[in-house]
Amino acid sequence: MKLPKTDIIFLVILITTGLFLTILIYFPRNSAGTYVEIRVDGEKTAAYSLSADHRETLHTASGENTIIIRDGAVSMSDADCPDKVCVSMRRISRSGETIVCLPHKLVLEIRSSGSETSPLDAVTGGAP
Repeated sequence: MKLPKTDIIFLVILITTGLFLTILIYFPRNSAGTYVEIRVDGEKTAAYSLSADHRETLHTASGENTIIIRDGAVSMSDADCPDKVCVSMRRISRSGETIVCLPHKLVLEIRSSGSETSPLDAVTGGAP
């Protein structure tokens, strides 16, 4: 069975588009000017640049969480909360992405130093 020429062209375009999107999503990004903001119970407690590798243990009134910044992304490597959902969350590196530990009221959010509010805040008028 021979495929028509238009089907072959369509498949090549489809595969090329898929590869391009994969590279866009997974290609390492420049993290200069990007940082992780740490909030406990709604209050900003710290911020760390994603451009330098770093390990930090965060102490809250509810417990401890350990974060690791490596290769321009941050992850929660350990927590003493009962469910450890935050530890199983994937690494984050893009502005607006978050990791949340509900038992400890801890939020890690990626921010870009070029903008104070997210596009959603500008549209909805909400506070950052």
